[in-house]
Amino acid sequence: MKPWSTIKRCALTWTMAFFLIFLAGGEGVWAANGLTLSTSYPGLTVKPGETVTFTLEIENTGLPSQPVRLSTVSLPEGWTGEFQGDGRVVHQVFAKRGETETVTYKVEVPANAKEGTYRIQVAAQGSGASDTLTLELVVSKAAQQVSEMVAQYPELQGPSSAVFNFRVDLVNNSSQEQSYSLGAAVPAGWSVVIKPAFEDKQIASLSLEPGKSKGLDIQISPPSNVKAGEYKIPIRAVSAQEMVETELTVIITGSYELKLSTPTGVLSFATTAGREKAVTLTVTNTGSADLRDVKFSSAAPSNWTVTFEPDQIPVLKAGESQEVVAYVKPDNQALAGDYVVEMTARAPEARSQA
Repeated sequence: MKPWSTIKRCALTWTMAFFLIFLAGGEGVWAANGLTLSTSYPGLTVKPGETVTFTLEIENTGLPSQPVRLSTVSLPEGWTGEFQGDGRVVHQVFAKRGETETVTYKVEVPANAKEGTYRIQVAAQGSGASDTLTLELVVSKAAQQVSEMVAQYPELQGPSSAVFNFRVDLVNNSSQEQSYSLGAAVPAGWSVVIKPAFEDKQIASLSLEPGKSKGLDIQISPPSNVKAGEYKIPIRAVSAQEMVETELTVIITGSYELKLSTPTGVLSFATTAGREKAVTLTVTNTGSADLRDVKFSSAAPSNWTVTFEPDQIPVLKAGESQEVVAYVKPDNQALAGDYVVEMTARAPEARSQA
């Protein structure tokens, strides 16, 4: 049996040996994995012409605190990539021992990039360790978003004398700044004025940065003689890359006006007692809406008769005229003198006397 002093020396020897092995092994692990370059989403789907960013993490898990050099190892032809920190282009980051630093890697996809899978390799190089990271981008035109024009109230209603004010937002959903020409397709006699929202100046074009929008005030004025009905007004914004369109609707409720007169405008005639007199009248729809069921009536002296041919017009369209003959027969005993005969044209919405 070994003396107790010998046993204590052996135990101490094994403890020291284990401690040294542990330190040696641990130091070896730190040296082999002292720098890690990573990102949460190394694979993205992009569209041609898009600019994307990756948040890169540089983790120092054992090296002394030191500057770490950043570089792009490989990049598809025509593409651009750069490291950014605090809004500036950088090529180094200071990685403290046991801490993680972040930088942004900005990639610009060419507008003419074909659909497919592209890979970019970036690297972090320190003193005693380095790491690389592969970024994968899938270019798909299906991911490309088109710009848009959105009207808050795309349909307005009012009389022909009204000015119709629409608010439309133009949104640039593309990945690059675009200059748009603005215009509208309107019927003859109509006018359109386009202004920036809350500004009193007429414009024909504007530029928008990617992802930005601009409010537009669009004033549409119909001609005074426009007929009642529904009118579609396309509003367009055209750039070198795309055409954006929205359709505005103006509903003219119409005005109802009727005029009864004679072809010459003379509202008097001569006749003989007991003898029928044919008087030609003109009835005109001076409003902007069609009139239906136009009827005729009269108020004449006692024992006088007045008949009309025709005695009713089913439809009198806006702006149109039609002749009507009134047959007036005085009383057989009427004395010479002036008499008043009132004639009326009446529709459900309007009336006129002569």
